[in-house]
Amino acid sequence: MDLKLLKILDNREQNYPHQLEKQYPRVLKTIMENWSSPDMDAIFMDFLVADREDRKGFPSDVAADIMYLSMLHARQFKKEKSGDPWEHVSEIYKSEIELHGVAFSIAGFINAVEAGRHDLVALFLSSGADIDTCDDRLWTPLMIAAFNGNEKLVRLLIKVGANIHHKDNAGYVPLHWAAFNGFAKIVKLLLNDDSVVDARSNFGWTPLLQAATRGHLSVSFMLIERGADVNATSNDGWTPLLKAAANGHLPEVMLLLSKGANTNARFSDGTTALDIAIKNKHEGIIAALSA
Repeated sequence: MDLKLLKILDNREQNYPHQLEKQYPRVLKTIMENWSSPDMDAIFMDFLVADREDRKGFPSDVAADIMYLSMLHARQFKKEKSGDPWEHVSEIYKSEIELHGVAFSIAGFINAVEAGRHDLVALFLSSGADIDTCDDRLWTPLMIAAFNGNEKLVRLLIKVGANIHHKDNAGYVPLHWAAFNGFAKIVKLLLNDDSVVDARSNFGWTPLLQAATRGHLSVSFMLIERGADVNATSNDGWTPLLKAAANGHLPEVMLLLSKGANTNARFSDGTTALDIAIKNKHEGIIAALSA
């Protein structure tokens, strides 16, 4: 491993570009030899932009390592020069982004994330753009990628230091939205990066409540195994069991019961999970709760 790069990484070997070093050692050598050079932007640009006729581009794992190093370089140098990367940016990056018909702006960055454009996201971040830039919902790129199930982009954003604890206007964190849409692999990535398993929104909702509401069994199981409170209650009285029963998710109800869900918990109007199941004529859930 390159000792200079390890020092830049604060000796975090887990972030070392192993695939780049293994498959393209000359590329890594070029990057490190020019790390402090004023030409580094152009060098990264040459590696990042793969849509050229004379080459096929790098394998995805190698490309991710190059993206990470370019972002690391941007964070180390560009933010030292200016606190506003939207005004002070290398024309190399700005021109390349605009060639794709995308404005170099906060809106352009957010749109690139929404569209899942890894190439453009990498260029924005390499230019020094704030990784935790927000839209009017206070959604960051990581939150958008988690909501959309873009595992590749989530991995990249986590690796480069996106804030996994960021809250949107309603107090939800990325883990809430990954759980809400049932993206188990993304939930696992966020939990492995120490996302708070029982994070609460402004309404008292936890990720498990989000998953149980929509019957995402594998996500619910994972959250519970990581310590989620199976009886967590929202501000208006919903528990995971109450929500699963209300929406007719029998497998979810069975899981929650097996993990100690309280069948006597009551919603704000006094109804229990059994009352709700009877009202909605969910026969299987009625049988499970009665047993």
